Amino acid sequence: MAHLPDAPLPDALEAFAGAGAAAGVSAGVAAGVSAGAPASASAGAAAAGAAKAALACEIHEHAVPSFVAAALDRLYGSLYASWAYLQLGEADQPLPHAWVAYLHGEVVGALLFRVEPAGVRVLNEMMAIDANLLDAFCRSIFGRYGRIHRIVLNAVDVMDWPSRWPSQAYAFSENYVIDLPASVEAYRALLGKSTKKTLNGYGNRIARELPGLRWECIEAAGLASDAQRSLVRTLQRFKRDGMQARGKQAAIDRRDTARLLLTARGCGRYGIATFQGRVVAGSLACRIGDSYVMLLSAVDPAFGHWRLGFLVCYWAICDCIAREARHCHLLWGRYEYKQQLLGQLRLIQKAHLYRSRLSMLLHLPVVLRFGWQMRWHRGRQGLLNYSREVTKRWRKFLQWNESSIKEEKFSQKL
Repeated sequence: MAHLPDAPLPDALEAFAGAGAAAGVSAGVAAGVSAGAPASASAGAAAAGAAKAALACEIHEHAVPSFVAAALDRLYGSLYASWAYLQLGEADQPLPHAWVAYLHGEVVGALLFRVEPAGVRVLNEMMAIDANLLDAFCRSIFGRYGRIHRIVLNAVDVMDWPSRWPSQAYAFSENYVIDLPASVEAYRALLGKSTKKTLNGYGNRIARELPGLRWECIEAAGLASDAQRSLVRTLQRFKRDGMQARGKQAAIDRRDTARLLLTARGCGRYGIATFQGRVVAGSLACRIGDSYVMLLSAVDPAFGHWRLGFLVCYWAICDCIAREARHCHLLWGRYEYKQQLLGQLRLIQKAHLYRSRLSMLLHLPVVLRFGWQMRWHRGRQGLLNYSREVTKRWRKFLQWNESSIKEEKFSQKL
């Protein structure tokens, strides 16, 4: 499970298991839906499905074939949807089921899930999924598993929910995604004037005042395990100290460090800024498919007045572009620098999809509990947004007041 703001940490942090392509039952192949499609799929629904390109779907029970693991990376470009990452929290569990959708023989959709007493739980998180594919997944699940009445998605980005299935959903987190152009020059040309001014101004200032500062990017495979562990802990300490200076607390423990190191082992890339022989800032990103996911970025608070943290994030994004990535995920946290660097906000939602309205009625306590969670979260988010706005206006007032005092003192001297 992804370490989202209100999602639990995985307990198991064992080494990666195999690809999971061991013997499993492959079943449910059908044109458009799985073989056990419900009789409730009416003629009107069939006609609507025929209007779209027909999907062929199949379910591999207790198996994750290697081609499915590769498809997850290619389709979603999300670390938290990848099979390699999911195994960190699922190492002590039986292999999940894999659902695959084909269009003209090509894999266009894939999801991993578990069948539980409370319903089907989708394991993949922090990824965008097309409503048509989600509809096909629901038809496959409800058709194959007659006793299942609810599908649970913990963290997904869906523009339009399939109207066929009654649902409950609310946005509880976010992901800032940068669509990367083909070159660093093209990316820089897209940045705003004030952002370019900041990059130029502080870049020149660092060149003058910190001439010995160096920046380099290294694949995780090029660093020894001890060096990686030391670097990650240093960056975590920078992040913790920086948040404490702002009156916040960073929740970092040994499991966070272990998870980052295990995740970076196969696909990580470190960015390291050094000055006078010591690390003063850095980043860690993992490549999944054609995307990079920025997992860690931090700077020594002593170097904060050079805006080194902002520059490090920019340099890391430029490195992603140089390596021909198409997207960069900055994950959750509504910080202004993400928008300045062209991050586009994508809301991440929790959702329940039901077989029918009758199923919702029969599971009314679950429906009411989810509705209460939805209202509580929206109220909490509203208060947070209000406090952010008040804090922003108060800071502007203090800055204006400070500048007014300086101008008054200057005029008195004259």
